[in-house]
Parts: sequence; structure tokens; C-alpha cells
Amino acid sequence: MENCPEFTSDSFLPFPNNSEIPDGDKRNFKKHDNFKQQKIKKDLMKMCLEGTDQPWKKKPQYNYGVVGLHEEIEDFFETMCPKPQETELRLKVIEHITRIVHSLWPLAQVEIFGSFRTGLYLSSSDIDMVIFGEWKNLPLNTLGEAFERNGILKSDINIIAKAAVPIIRIVHSPSNIRVDISFNMSNGVESAKLIKKLIKEHPTLPKLVLVLKQYLVHRGFNEVYNGGMSSYCLTLLIVSLLQGYHKPDFIPSLNLGTILLEFFEHYGINFNYDKVSIHFQEGGLYKPRSFAPRTGNVLSVEDPLVKGHDVAKGTYLMHLLKMSFQNAFHVLSKAVIESGASKIPVNSYLHLILQVDKEVISKRESMLNNHSQLMRKLSNLIDKIHDGQSISNSTFFSSTPVLKTKSFSKRKRTK
Repeated sequence: MENCPEFTSDSFLPFPNNSEIPDGDKRNFKKHDNFKQQKIKKDLMKMCLEGTDQPWKKKPQYNYGVVGLHEEIEDFFETMCPKPQETELRLKVIEHITRIVHSLWPLAQVEIFGSFRTGLYLSSSDIDMVIFGEWKNLPLNTLGEAFERNGILKSDINIIAKAAVPIIRIVHSPSNIRVDISFNMSNGVESAKLIKKLIKEHPTLPKLVLVLKQYLVHRGFNEVYNGGMSSYCLTLLIVSLLQGYHKPDFIPSLNLGTILLEFFEHYGINFNYDKVSIHFQEGGLYKPRSFAPRTGNVLSVEDPLVKGHDVAKGTYLMHLLKMSFQNAFHVLSKAVIESGASKIPVNSYLHLILQVDKEVISKRESMLNNHSQLMRKLSNLIDKIHDGQSISNSTFFSSTPVLKTKSFSKRKRTK
């Protein structure tokens, strides 16, 4: 145990054996949380020993106690983080879409934001793109028709014109990668720059983000338009925890297992959603809410880039998320404690709280196996597009998943 990562945490305490997870709204909880309540009554150690077929496992067994959970999170990140072929293919998809955009509006500026730009994306994540230009009316239909002419099926194009932020949501037919395209929205680009800065300040952030993103995906809580939580909001919650705004003189643990348990404990049990909101200005202290929410457990997180903007405003299912976090803490902590007390190594801890869809794994393997063929297919589609300017206006590179585009000191009106 001498070489195992250290861990310290005031809040990581064993919970009593007679502790019960609150029933809450059982109907909604079961609908949105795939973890079956009856599993809690089983022998958790037996379940940990049964977890043998997880796609992220790289070791036959993990160490007992919280150190083993740390080891499994490391393996999860190493397995689920983007492979070079995935980044290369996504860059090719971006090049294809950018060529189509420039064939319509040569002076339009294309930017990438979200998880692909920060590198914190799963194989199931979409690509977020934004087009800057000047139009009397947003050209949603014009761009949709251009996609149809250039290899994207009409059935894979969804124009969402009446949303707060109108977008074109497509499944890029040749690659089967989902892409969301908006217009003239600069906040996403700035948010991505902030996240990259925070990653440098908190090296553990990417590993925690990928685990918790998959946790939300597994439960259907990852889409804001369905009341879930955005990746940006999730990342800010993790950063707030790592910065120790909830405790005086807080020193983050080096053990990823401990930090994950603290996340679930803090946002599932300790955080007072009705009384305080999370801020990153003025030292990052919690502040009293300016008003009490109409319903309980409503999260409020002020955007570090836009004072007064609440990035958690759309997460209207936070009461269910809180219950889910609480459940995850009780299950994981009990498994860790039982393993540590008995000094028995386990096959898996993480499978108690999350899974990766077999279809996602299958699609990923297919993409990796057919990578060269897909790249040639996309190159042929790109070569057929005739645009008004060279693609050299956009620089693609694989070392960092970012698309740089030509900047305009004065944007000209696009026709």
C-alpha cells in the first residue's frame, strides 16, 4: 500500500448500517435512474466481485478500499478518452461541414466549442459548431438544403428553429457523428477557452468529467432540453468542489476515488440548493440566493464569464439528480468500506453506478476498424464541394482538438 495514492477527506465517513436512501419520488426516480433500488439490499461485495465484463477494465482486479476505486477511474479515463483516430475523423467531419458553409458564404467564420474543443468528449458526444455572419434571417433552411446536396440524408437533418437558441441538429450520415450547429453565439467559444484554462489548473478535472459525464448519459440526465445538466455546468460543479469553496482550508485529495465520493456526497447530501448559489467571482464563495426557488433542490451556478447568467437554469430535474447523487454516494461508499474492511480486491466499483451502452462500444469499434475507409469517403465528399475560397481559412490539427478559423477585424455582411 506504500505506493498507492494518498487520500484525505474530512467528509468521507462511513454511513451507519441502518442508513436508508430516501424514497423520494419513486416513480420518477426509477424512470430517470437505471440503478435498481433492490440492488441496495444485496451484498455489495458480491456485486463488486461479479463485475467482470466492463469495457474500461484493464486489470483483473482492483485494490481494496478507496485506492481501488482510484485505480478503476484511471482505467476508465484511459479507455474512454478520445483515440487519435476519433479526433482525426471528427476533424474531417468539421472540414466537410466547414466546406459546405463556405460554399454558401465564403466570408462566414466557423468555430468549434463544447467538449470537442476542450477534449473532454466521449465517443457518444456530439460536435458543437457555431457560424458567424450577418443575415437578415437565420439561414437554417438554406444550410439544411446544402447538407442534403452534399452527402447528408434529409432524415438526419433536424432544424430546431423555435428554440431559445435556434440550431440545426444533424447526424452526419457518412460518419454517424452527431453535430449541433448554431449561429452568432460567441459564449460557447469563450466557455471552451475557460475550461481549457481550468484543466491546466486542475489536472484531475478531465478524469472526473468523463466519469461523471458517462454517469449522466447512463441516466438520461445529459441533455438540458430534457431538464438535465450541460457538460459546462457539470464541469463548473467539479471545479467548485476542487477549489474547496464549500470548506475552509480545503486541500483536494490526490485520490480520484475520494474526490468522486465527495462529489456525490456534497451535491447529493450536503449542498443547500434552496439557500445558496455557486459563484466564481469575488473569491468563489457561495452566496445566498437572491430569492427562494418555487420548488426545492433547484441548482444555481453563475457563469464565470457572464455575471448574472445562471448556467443551471435549464436543469429543472435537479431534484432527481440530487437523489441520484445521494444514491451513488451511499452505494459506492458502502462498497469501498466493505472492501477496505475485509481487504478483498474487487473486479469493479464503477459498474455499481454506471454502464456504457453496448451499442456505443460497438459503433466505436466499428469506427476504429473502418477508420481509413471513412476518411477516404469524407475526403471524396469534400473534394466534390466547390466553394468560393480555399479551405486554408481553417487550420486543422490533431495534437489539440481545436478548429482555428480566420479572424475578421470587421465582419462583412454575408449574402
